Amino acid sequence: MTKNLKITVLTPEFYSYGALLIAGILKEQGYSVKLQKGFGKVIDDDIVFISLQSTIHLIKYQQEISSINAFKIVGGPVTLTPELILEHLQVDLVVVGEGEDTVYNILKFLKTNPSYQISDFKDIPGVAFKADNQTVITEKSNPCCLKRPLPFIPSEIARENIRGANVYLETHRGCPGNCGFCGVPCLFGRKVRSRPLEDILTEVKYMLSKGAQRIAISGGTGSLYGSKKFKSVDEESFVELLREISKLTGPRNLIIPDIRADLISDEIMEAVKKYSRGWVFFGIESGSDRVLRHMKKGISVDQVHEAVEMARKHGVKIGGSFIVAYPGEEEEDYQDTIDLADELMLDDYFVSIAEPIPGTQLGDEISKLSMEDNLLFQDSLKYKRHGLSIAEERALDFMMDSYIFRSFPTAMSQKLMKDLENEVKSQGEHIKSIIPLLKNH
Repeated sequence: MTKNLKITVLTPEFYSYGALLIAGILKEQGYSVKLQKGFGKVIDDDIVFISLQSTIHLIKYQQEISSINAFKIVGGPVTLTPELILEHLQVDLVVVGEGEDTVYNILKFLKTNPSYQISDFKDIPGVAFKADNQTVITEKSNPCCLKRPLPFIPSEIARENIRGANVYLETHRGCPGNCGFCGVPCLFGRKVRSRPLEDILTEVKYMLSKGAQRIAISGGTGSLYGSKKFKSVDEESFVELLREISKLTGPRNLIIPDIRADLISDEIMEAVKKYSRGWVFFGIESGSDRVLRHMKKGISVDQVHEAVEMARKHGVKIGGSFIVAYPGEEEEDYQDTIDLADELMLDDYFVSIAEPIPGTQLGDEISKLSMEDNLLFQDSLKYKRHGLSIAEERALDFMMDSYIFRSFPTAMSQKLMKDLENEVKSQGEHIKSIIPLLKNH
């Protein structure tokens, strides 16, 4: 490869923050960089960085990725198990873990070694590749410095809608939680590393200048920004973060997607109310303490009640996420979850079937679970004519009930019920397609 490398950063379905960041880093280094969403345009560049967000992408976009004629590098949350990527996608390299420094090292190598062989990448930390039909994973790369160039913001960013936001903004990395279903601690570690506030505000101004309007702060658990002690919050830093971003965006255009129920305070909830859209999203997951312990969620049902009560006291709207059909969930556990959801009367609910992310505890557990013991492969008697499994039955019933539970109940129409049925079928098919990958890996 010549020194004048042409590069495309590709994100399949939406402009992920990771893709924007890598494109910005490459641009700052002086490379000719294009940012592309989807596979509609033919790529004729030398290198393609592909940011994959979901394991389903390994199946969904196999053909499109194989047809790209370039040096292909995959990064993103799916890289917790690089062997799986190299087994199912025709790509050259996988960036394992944090990618900023690794990407720079890869390009430096390609520029100075035009006659390379793939095995020559063995000395670059944080990559994986196939050589002689064997997967090679190099030594782990060091955590990246969070001072970096501005991300590459596309001109059409205002048309993006990612859970209500045009774009997500990374404020910190790492989470002290140890949830068995979550990839954040696996990818970024359990120690919290926060970005300088000045850099964050510069990035917000830049995003706004490029047309973004609604910005969501991201980092796993928003209130961990500035945290210096394990599993604790720095209220002053988090409140200052919200206040200063809000001065730029306006409160209605600042979204705080996720906060742990055990990492809040009156000061934090008051800041959420005053400086953002006034919503908080708790990962509640289950109404069974037994299941919560199995998930390693690190919270109890009592703490959920306390968190909801605190948020409500400050006039904050509350959304909650719940997971059904987690391995080991009995009918009694599921009923406890339904009862809790009914008691809480939240403003919004998000219900999902337990999805195994490769490289997480849940991924390992489901890979070892027999199909006969997996609720996703056990037929539902209640919805037999709909072709649903017990896992899908639980998700559908929960979703329907959630429209009655919420603070402003919604009548169940035929169309809404059909939409919910399609949603659980889509979730079920998605997860069913992943499980054979895990089992055969």
